[in-house]
Amino acid sequence: MAKFKFENVKFEQIMKDYAEIREVTIPDAVMLNARLLCVELGRRTQPFGIDDKAKLTGEKAITRDLVGGRSSSAVHSQRRVGIFGIIGEAMNIKGGYAWYKTGENVRLFIGKDGYAYGTEKSYFRPDASQSDMRSFHKKFFVKGKMSSAGSRDRTIGRWKFLDKMFVSESTMNAYKESVLKKVGIAKAGWASCALKLKKVNKGSLTAGFPKWVTRHTGDFDNGRVQDMTANLKNPKVELTNKTPWASNVIPESEKENAKAVIVTKMKKQMEAILKKRQKGLIET
Repeated sequence: MAKFKFENVKFEQIMKDYAEIREVTIPDAVMLNARLLCVELGRRTQPFGIDDKAKLTGEKAITRDLVGGRSSSAVHSQRRVGIFGIIGEAMNIKGGYAWYKTGENVRLFIGKDGYAYGTEKSYFRPDASQSDMRSFHKKFFVKGKMSSAGSRDRTIGRWKFLDKMFVSESTMNAYKESVLKKVGIAKAGWASCALKLKKVNKGSLTAGFPKWVTRHTGDFDNGRVQDMTANLKNPKVELTNKTPWASNVIPESEKENAKAVIVTKMKKQMEAILKKRQKGLIET
């Protein structure tokens, strides 16, 4: 869960000026900019951004978590092994799993390093259901991020035992597609907050959020707004993203940066309005 208070205590004068220039009440000015703040917080919640590139980044991260792959980030260029493996045809021939149906372990293949790679029989699941995979996945999904599952192995003699579940390719593809559709859930917490704000302007309250984020607002009510704008001495709004792992995918520094961006936008709006009015006075 991530919480953010949008109030005019620290920038009281600019909020008053903004309300006066926009010709709205201070409470409405708070609401207008709280909505913009929701969009900015969404932008700064992982995967960072709100364009198609951000969506693709989120999908690639999920794919790496599930079946492995290398990060495209220059900062975190590290290969993840993934928590699932696909049962290949080679595992069905002599020396593959079919020859190790008894005992507690299953031999999967012989690596180029000469080691026999295997896994526990309980992890070898050619008959796995989507529910089985979700349960296994959930074990390693901690506070919005994957643990180091799949990267660990146990070496016993010439054997290496992999810490991952092996399933059929068709089952893996179906499960991956279902999980990829969840990209944007954490961002949607801020979109849900936006929907709960008072509508001051024309247009959608979720304007600025892409469809791959807003698609989750109907399925998850993961936003909460505490409206305290009735307190004219200190009108404020408290926004809470109730997504359980929200606080882990938006750093505190990004929250502060989001507020700074909104203040800058307020100033630019005021300057534009004043210039337009000044131009109108000169022309008349």
